[in-house]
Amino acid sequence: MTESTIVTPNRTPAGATQVIKFHASLNVSDLARSIEFYTALFGFLPVKHYPDYAKFEIETPPLILSLKPKRACAGGPLNHLGLRVVTVEHLRAIQDRLRKVGARIGQQDDVKCCYALQSKIWVTDPDQTMWEIYVLHDDVPDWGEKDKKVKLLAPPFRALGLWGTVRRAWNNKFGQKATSVDGAAAIAEHETPLPATCNSKAATCQDTHVR
Repeated sequence: MTESTIVTPNRTPAGATQVIKFHASLNVSDLARSIEFYTALFGFLPVKHYPDYAKFEIETPPLILSLKPKRACAGGPLNHLGLRVVTVEHLRAIQDRLRKVGARIGQQDDVKCCYALQSKIWVTDPDQTMWEIYVLHDDVPDWGEKDKKVKLLAPPFRALGLWGTVRRAWNNKFGQKATSVDGAAAIAEHETPLPATCNSKAATCQDTHVR
């Protein structure tokens, strides 16, 4: 699928922001091939498609998938996870809950990025997985405030903390790139063979840890 064959309005569908949706952002090595793959997977074209960004907006399941043409780093292709909420009040309620449990939070209000005007918070879980929780105010025709690096990068860095930022930057620059072999090895690591006391033809098993 070539860029010229993709017809997209580059707008978030009407009514899409009225429901909470899960959000994932992936680093991809070839944007065109990834768009082709996810179009086949979802059965829908992306609602936004630019040379440096693409976004799918899926109703069932409720999902916003963003694709960014960047190197898949040491942690694999995942850029960050997120939730798009409906109102700023909902965003602040989530922010208050996270603050009460001691989460490190970076806040951005009325920021332009990823072809959208948003208010958002950035937060990392205990294992340093980055989450973006945001409200979409409007679509914009350009990527955003790329010239304002401090405004864009300071809140995510605040969520990561100093050592988290250094560690991520080091891994992204020098870490071994994750491969499909790594993924297969991770799956195999969690596979549990049937113990000798288990009858493979029966539905019962003495080992409760077998899945």
